[in-house]
Amino acid sequence: MTILHVFEGVGVLAIENLPVEAEINVVKELAKKQLSEFLLEEMAGLPVERVQVSGDAGEAIARYAGEHSVDLIMMPTLGYTRFRQMLLGSVTASVLHDSEVPVWTSAHTPEKMEPGLPKNIVCAVDCGPETAKVVAKAQGLAEKFGAKLRVVHSKPRVGSDFESGIAQGAHHFALRVAQEDYVAAMAAWPDVPALEIIEDASLVAGVQRVVQETRAELLVIGRGSIQGFMGRLRSNAHDLIRLSGCDVVSI
Repeated sequence: MTILHVFEGVGVLAIENLPVEAEINVVKELAKKQLSEFLLEEMAGLPVERVQVSGDAGEAIARYAGEHSVDLIMMPTLGYTRFRQMLLGSVTASVLHDSEVPVWTSAHTPEKMEPGLPKNIVCAVDCGPETAKVVAKAQGLAEKFGAKLRVVHSKPRVGSDFESGIAQGAHHFALRVAQEDYVAAMAAWPDVPALEIIEDASLVAGVQRVVQETRAELLVIGRGSIQGFMGRLRSNAHDLIRLSGCDVVSI
């Protein structure tokens, strides 16, 4: 385990008779000392490396994870007020956008989560090319934690303003295609969990409902595979991380 702190060198208070560089070094050393003392009791007995790097926080975290073959990044979303729940926090959003490493974000809710391993895991899939990878991660976590796993695909239901025979027919066709796509995506896997297709007012609302019904402590989702300017963080993934009410592992 690596506890990583990124020193950005901003917001440094002026210290009388010291040049700016010296001021920054003083604060940097203070941060390094705080890092060396951080969670000592909680991490006792674990192989922990404490690392301080400098630069833009989001970029530095993503770069460190890529250069050191990190398997999982864990970080908070910091959305503890109504206004901040509209955002993920710039650092978290940057890492989710740029990094190819799975990211575990803490519950985006003011309620404090009970400590302990997840007992119920929900895996939400889009039945696209990334489905097998996302389900495999969810299965692996469920096996390690001894948790129950529920795999779901959420579809918006046909709104009352648009109900018609044609609309319902197209909707049922989309549901059938999603089931077929899931079977095709998981064809190479020997132990495929059943897919549950759920319908609600929106994709996000459907997943939220399942999380609440199962009292899930963890949601596993994909967040895309596009790199470069477009990044990995798609809008549905963004909203699921913000609104799920539980921890989220995004692949």
